[in-house]
Amino acid sequence: MIDRETLERKFGSDSVKFTRGPGGFVCIEVANAAATAKISTYAAHLFDYTPAGERPVLWMSGSSWFEAGKPMRGGVPICWPWFGPGAREELPAHGFARLSQWEVRAVESFENGTVTRVVLGLTPEQVAKPELVAFAFDLECEFWIGRSLTVALTMKNCSDAPVVVTDALHTYFAVKEAEAVRVRGLDQVGYEDRVVGAPVVLGHVQQGDIRIDREVDRIYHSTGAVEIYDPGFNRTIRVEKSGSAATVVWNPWIRKSHAMPDFGDEEYHSMLCIEAANASVDARTVFPGEKRRISQTVTVL
Repeated sequence: MIDRETLERKFGSDSVKFTRGPGGFVCIEVANAAATAKISTYAAHLFDYTPAGERPVLWMSGSSWFEAGKPMRGGVPICWPWFGPGAREELPAHGFARLSQWEVRAVESFENGTVTRVVLGLTPEQVAKPELVAFAFDLECEFWIGRSLTVALTMKNCSDAPVVVTDALHTYFAVKEAEAVRVRGLDQVGYEDRVVGAPVVLGHVQQGDIRIDREVDRIYHSTGAVEIYDPGFNRTIRVEKSGSAATVVWNPWIRKSHAMPDFGDEEYHSMLCIEAANASVDARTVFPGEKRRISQTVTVL
């Protein structure tokens, strides 16, 4: 078990505390002048971000597992080195980064205590199931916590051959009522419909704002910033990104919510995923010694 006391002595401060969170995982609790946040060292999982004077930005399921070897439902899971199902049945969905214990590499304060930077790292030796690792790598997840939130994932290919990866910052946003939300910024953008049983139609193109009135599982291509307009909470959340040409929009709606044991039957009303991703045709080839970075910045307007 990771030594919380050692981490507290090395990295703790007035604005950063190391505690035991759900499931006994070590939790990095940030409370600076601009925001609060909670990050689990298991899975490098951010499960709370709240700017000062605002309501929580991220959503967590009340049915989420908090067990080693299982993913957490909500917050910002890290999907890497593949997005979606594994290439073989025995490979876990969305990769092994969200199933591994990460190390704390840095905790720093900037801008007179209004921004906190936390860096967690993962290497092949730290992956719980080494048989899942197909190449040598160094992976870092960087959190910048302030009036805005930035999450950045940087991988280095430490092997002697090119590797192809897909990934995502699988961000769950808290909304008052998904049916009333509008997602702006993807009008006239082409997308893949990934809903099981959906008609296979080439050339889907978004018309106007996205409205959530059914199961939505789409990969939008050649995308930039989007905004979530939430009239119930009277706020707009702007989601910007870099290192990514794909944006995933997901809400499981009724059927899939009932089928997932770690997701409450009615919780689809209160969440929406907007994800910076390298997925589908946006898979990335990373050459030996090369680094690849994907990031997402979230701001409540």
